[in-house]
Amino acid sequence: MKFLVIFASVVLAISATTDQELWLQFQKTYGREYRNLREAQVRFTIFQQNLRKIEEHNAKYEAGEKSYYLGVTRFADKSEEEFRAMLNYSKAAKPTLEGARTYKLSGKQAASEVNWVTQGGRFRGQKSRRLWILLGLLYRVLEGQYAISTGNLVSLSEQNLMDCSTSYGNGGCDGGYMTAGYLYVQDNGIERESDYPYTAVNGYCSFQSLKSVMTISGFTAIQSGDENALLDAVENITTVGPISIGVNADNYPLYAGGVYDESCTDELNHGVLAVGYGEENGTPYWLVKNSWGAEWGENG
Repeated sequence: MKFLVIFASVVLAISATTDQELWLQFQKTYGREYRNLREAQVRFTIFQQNLRKIEEHNAKYEAGEKSYYLGVTRFADKSEEEFRAMLNYSKAAKPTLEGARTYKLSGKQAASEVNWVTQGGRFRGQKSRRLWILLGLLYRVLEGQYAISTGNLVSLSEQNLMDCSTSYGNGGCDGGYMTAGYLYVQDNGIERESDYPYTAVNGYCSFQSLKSVMTISGFTAIQSGDENALLDAVENITTVGPISIGVNADNYPLYAGGVYDESCTDELNHGVLAVGYGEENGTPYWLVKNSWGAEWGENG
């Protein structure tokens, strides 16, 4: 299956600025502080390698050979190997659809274009690179469903799920999947973030059922490759709620804009929210929200 995902941003004209100037700007923008001069030099070398990659790729973009462009992101001082490790690339477990309902088409005629980015809903970035590959997306789905049901937006506890859903197959800071999280919330509920605060490390489960603010009756899955069902679900987000999709994000670290059209694999290691679709220059695309902050892509 091949998904086209579109983001937009401003192409960075890195050729007009020296590597050193860009390096200083990068450190200031992302608050980078390294332990010693040796580590800083290693990071600068990786940064330079990524700059050359950006320049080479963007030259192809300008020549019409690529449909998306790259830029200096928060990951510009990391190697490909480090980035993949951050995504828990080596994790063997895969999400299971056991217990999930199958999505049923609404029967409505799909619009040619849909964009829910401006339709409200909070966008939270990942708090730590050690957070689950799909954790941030799980919370936006649950919080979105809560908002649809009650009209109120609530911050749910990431730490609650990290600490308490290991028996469902999740691994705390070492990785986890949305479906296992859904099953946990379905069976137990989940607390507010204010009652069960985030600590960024694995902890003992201290969930209190009396403080649970929501449970779910189940969850619905769209079968892999069924883009017609995904199209229908995205158009009806206001009734079905936010839609999370698993992707392979190996080549996402320097992504800046355009229609991403590289081939993908079934090695899922990241999650995004499907929030729209459309067509650009004859190429259909999916519009998604990521969890890497507003600086990545166009406002995330």
